[in-house]
Amino acid sequence: MAPSPSESTDLASPPPSKITDLNEDSLSHCASYLSLQDISNLAMTCKFLKRVSYSDSIWQRCFSERWPNEVARISSTSSGVRDAYLARHASMHQFKFVDPLSADLYTNAKPFDHIILDKNDVIFSQGSSIQSVKIDSNGEDSVVTLSDHNARITCMRLFPIYETSLYRSQSQIKENVLITSSCDHSIRLWWKGSCQRCFRGHNGPVSTLSDKLLGDSSAKLLASGGEDGTVRLWSLSSSAKRGQHALKATFYGHEKPIKLMSVAGHKASLLVTISKDSKLVPLLELWI
Repeated sequence: MAPSPSESTDLASPPPSKITDLNEDSLSHCASYLSLQDISNLAMTCKFLKRVSYSDSIWQRCFSERWPNEVARISSTSSGVRDAYLARHASMHQFKFVDPLSADLYTNAKPFDHIILDKNDVIFSQGSSIQSVKIDSNGEDSVVTLSDHNARITCMRLFPIYETSLYRSQSQIKENVLITSSCDHSIRLWWKGSCQRCFRGHNGPVSTLSDKLLGDSSAKLLASGGEDGTVRLWSLSSSAKRGQHALKATFYGHEKPIKLMSVAGHKASLLVTISKDSKLVPLLELWI
């Protein structure tokens, strides 16, 4: 009796392929699209796939994605790209810096008052002047000087741009704005190398700024303390260049200049301040 057509087809069909039937180069190419966790899982399945998961092509991609400016250093290692990746990863977690980036910057002889780091930008103040230094991976720098303040700068803070009226699109989501206070009675908001907002209201030097913005809603407020003993709240949603109508509230309670203030980490509506007379004043439940 002759076999049916379906039985003939089954007899002629090749056996199913397994992942280990592919050569190492093909598997390495496929594995290069996996996450580190998936690559680790692959290495634990069998000896063959472990050998594949250790291939240089996979770890070259991981290294270049994590440290794109350091790819050239891989060629100098003799232990393999995977070992180079793991060694650098371990060093970073242990705060080991074998080759720190250094750059020489010549400034005037005034003392430095404040310094802050915004990604690759080092921002510092000397008197009434602010210097923003962008340093690239070759140690070369470009300097922008911000000089709109007329007296010594007393405080500098960085806040996400999406919490201000300058936010326009998703492409800005990782950018920050710089906010400074000064003995010239003003607070200034800086972005893209220029002053975008100027807030005035204190009857004397502005001595400090809150370390975080107040409020849980989209309308966040900046708190400032002054030598006039007042705490003032400012809306960063104001679009007016001179900050008109930005002052939302003024609190009295200190008799001496305010030195420090902080917003609670667990509750963004709670602000505490301290003044030169060592009087601690908690401002509770600032409803916004």
